[in-house]
Amino acid sequence: MGIFSNLFGATTEPTYALDVDWDFQDASTRAYLKRVALDAGVNFIARRFAQAKFKHLKNGKFVNDDSLYKLNTRPNRNETATQFWEHVIHRLIYEGECLIIVNDTKDLLVAESFVHNKYANLDDTFNGVYVRGYRFERTYNMSDVIYLNYQNTRLENYTNSLFSDYGTMLGRMVDIQMRNNQIRGILKSNLTSGTQDKRQKELQNYLDKIFNSFKNRDVAVVPLTNGFEYQEIGGTKSNTQQQFEQIKQLRKDAIATVADILGIPENLLFETPTEIGGLEDSFNNGTLQFFYQLILDEINSKLVSNYANEEYQIVGKNKKDIFSLAEPIDKLVASGAVTRNEIRELLGLERSDDPDLDEFYITKNYSKGGETDEN
Repeated sequence: MGIFSNLFGATTEPTYALDVDWDFQDASTRAYLKRVALDAGVNFIARRFAQAKFKHLKNGKFVNDDSLYKLNTRPNRNETATQFWEHVIHRLIYEGECLIIVNDTKDLLVAESFVHNKYANLDDTFNGVYVRGYRFERTYNMSDVIYLNYQNTRLENYTNSLFSDYGTMLGRMVDIQMRNNQIRGILKSNLTSGTQDKRQKELQNYLDKIFNSFKNRDVAVVPLTNGFEYQEIGGTKSNTQQQFEQIKQLRKDAIATVADILGIPENLLFETPTEIGGLEDSFNNGTLQFFYQLILDEINSKLVSNYANEEYQIVGKNKKDIFSLAEPIDKLVASGAVTRNEIRELLGLERSDDPDLDEFYITKNYSKGGETDEN
């Protein structure tokens, strides 16, 4: 029986609503918003982090070695350093943790899955490590790997609860949008001639032909027949535009909320030029610096034997502008608060071998009994 059969036959219970997989629809819409918003925020952080470079400082001098080559140039044979660190940040934020192992050829590899065995008085261990579908049979000790952990309860709770509401709203908007773009029409039928059953079958056949004509062709022609008249009704342009604007606004709201959770100024994600300079500084010195320090702490704890004389540093968006600091530097040195070598260290520069730069220097204006007011 066709979709018009119930208009002429016995009343039956509607069953179409029972066939819809609502769980699937809700899951797909929630996943869409979660992916769009999280990708915008995580990609922003990952790209900014990947622009940084590692430095190896030993006894006040920068050194180049194999470890620095792995960190800055080619961590493994299949990824550049930029790709590798983007990969690390993505997994760290999405999964809340990231395991980096070293294989037999000294390549750095990001694990896709692993089993973390935790102990109180011994090294934690990792086994069942998979990288690109390959399983490493060995067991790794905590001291032999780089293990990063990132806990953001707000982000986890947000993606588990509020996105469910956003997903439902988006799903309803999509349904409305699809209905606005449907082909609609009015079919008038003269049922006064012939038997009702016969006219019902003719009506259904005619309607099926119209539907198939629109479905299978870019251009369809509706034949005019005695007793039947078809008139198409189109959706309004204003309704269509309104639905698109609502979907765009919902997407923007979702991204803005996740940006707040990840510590990213909203205007940076939407490339709004207003107060960009101040927002950049806020992000670089806050959120980005947190990820710099998180990774540096782990690398220094695993690769440095004597922290007093050696450390790894990251120079990226946190790099200090020495020209903007020229006046404060001059005052610090002239007042004898710090030596010039200490200033160089604070700026991320090598110490000088000139012994004079380790001396405290005080100008006449800051010395005792210096210039006084004539009055």
